[in-house]
Amino acid sequence: MTDPVRHWVLYDCTAMRIWTLMILAAVLACDLHGRTWASSDGHTLEVVRVDIHERLYPDRWPQPAEPGVISVPRGSPVTFQFAVRTKSEGMARLDFTCNVAGRSRLHWLQAVHVEGNTQGSLKNRPGGSVPEGWMDQLVRVAPFDTLEVLVEGDKMPIGAGRTHGVVFEFMVPQDAEPGTYEGALRVALGEDKAVAPFAFRVHRTALPKPLPIHSIHWLWPEPHNLTNGEVVDWWSERHWELLEAAGKQLHRFGDDTVYTPLVNYREPLIQITRRKDGSFAFDYTRFDRWGELFLGLGFRYLSGHHVLNLMTPSMGKTFVIDAETGRRVQLLKDVKDREAWLAFLPAFYDSLHAHLKQKGWLGNYLQCQYDEPRDVELYKRLAALARKHLPGIPTTDAINSARQDVFSPLVDMQVFNLIGLNKYQEVAKQRNAEGKGVWLYHCTSPYPPHPNRHIDSHLTESRLYPWLCYKLGANGFLNWGANIYRGADEYKSSIGPFPNGSQDPGHPPGDNWFYYRSPDGLRPSIRIVSFREGLIDYTLLTMLAEREPDAVDKLVTKIAPSITQFARDSVSYHQARASILEALDKL
Repeated sequence: MTDPVRHWVLYDCTAMRIWTLMILAAVLACDLHGRTWASSDGHTLEVVRVDIHERLYPDRWPQPAEPGVISVPRGSPVTFQFAVRTKSEGMARLDFTCNVAGRSRLHWLQAVHVEGNTQGSLKNRPGGSVPEGWMDQLVRVAPFDTLEVLVEGDKMPIGAGRTHGVVFEFMVPQDAEPGTYEGALRVALGEDKAVAPFAFRVHRTALPKPLPIHSIHWLWPEPHNLTNGEVVDWWSERHWELLEAAGKQLHRFGDDTVYTPLVNYREPLIQITRRKDGSFAFDYTRFDRWGELFLGLGFRYLSGHHVLNLMTPSMGKTFVIDAETGRRVQLLKDVKDREAWLAFLPAFYDSLHAHLKQKGWLGNYLQCQYDEPRDVELYKRLAALARKHLPGIPTTDAINSARQDVFSPLVDMQVFNLIGLNKYQEVAKQRNAEGKGVWLYHCTSPYPPHPNRHIDSHLTESRLYPWLCYKLGANGFLNWGANIYRGADEYKSSIGPFPNGSQDPGHPPGDNWFYYRSPDGLRPSIRIVSFREGLIDYTLLTMLAEREPDAVDKLVTKIAPSITQFARDSVSYHQARASILEALDKL
């Protein structure tokens, strides 16, 4: 494939003058947004810069971005979005110029179909009715198509009279000189050409690595959840290639923790052999490759699947190799036999702990136990097993129960939903004071007037969630669905399937995935681009709060006075970012 990234770095005064004249011509022709040329046959091509948080639709032409430059710290990505349309069709060529050198990517946006709006918990249907007042807070009445998927490349298929999208990402070097830089996206279709300028201001402040906020979007490792091309065999070399591609995308957009399978699935990550005497042997060959892969990509934590679910059909069940017969059989005769499972856990935990210690990964592993627990006594037993047989390994679970006095002391990293974290602020503050983890998660809910990250939500709501982490005292974020399609074609439908495959009803649009399959692996969504902007904001807020906590609190309150009142316009977020960086630059 042709290299989609070509840098034009301007070194001498003559080149700089030519560049300046070109930008000025574009400004005069298109009021800082875009430029159109007409070819001899009368065809036209138009390109305009739009805000990165602007939803694009093939059947609508968007509002141009507000004039001005985007503020960015050193060592951070800066991302621009453009809308393109033409009266003809074909394969457009994409290129850009920029007067600073750095790693860059060009993408065109692929459309997905939204057949139904967000309608509530477990009742989202194609064309279903939306509760009163909700549509005022959603982007558009379904059904509609929207440009959602980033496809990396320098060629874009174009249809006549339709709106198309381009996303340009530039990685500002850590050692970049502070100042304002300019560039332009160039689009060509046959003899037609168009250009749209962009500008960004690099501040003195540099983005630290790693970021101070943890993030995980659960990765589902089944081969059919990693590609829409040929479905490969479990743990084949191609499977590992797809896992690596997925890991690179997740880490690129801020994840530092990866959901890690253990002894579940017919072909588990950790293979078990049951000896003739009933004891177990554990083979960590695949687990080691998994750990070396993701930790090598820059992830900080491997987060082991919930142990209470590993025996269930939803997690693939647990199988062992019977040493006497050589056959692969289910560990439990009855997958509902919790007592038998709890009796197995000490042997597994003892072996896992010893292996993590041998690998030097005790500080890189978290153990999920029981998701959203309701059974107090069962949770006490699980917590006791983990503390005894996984000493020093933090446990982590989403806990929404009103019994915070019972459940919260039993978990090391507690994950709250938005309403729960807001309600149990005293619990969160006490945990933070004791150095215990507080995370925020998003899964299906909440619903308007609360913010969400569904496809029919405003893109700024994806950026908002890390702000809410800061506001409510969370230093981690969790989402359950990076790529859980359950038989759906995520390009043709957006209502998320239930475990039985139902999309009528199903989960809200886009709730099951933030990444989209391609023959070569997962592709990011425009929602995850907006979310990454929020992670950068969170980092800058924490940096400024070390010196000016009151100023930060006022700024956060301006963006989100409460969990039901918050800024949806993108300008507010850009202005907030600029003010934070200006304050940091003075320190």
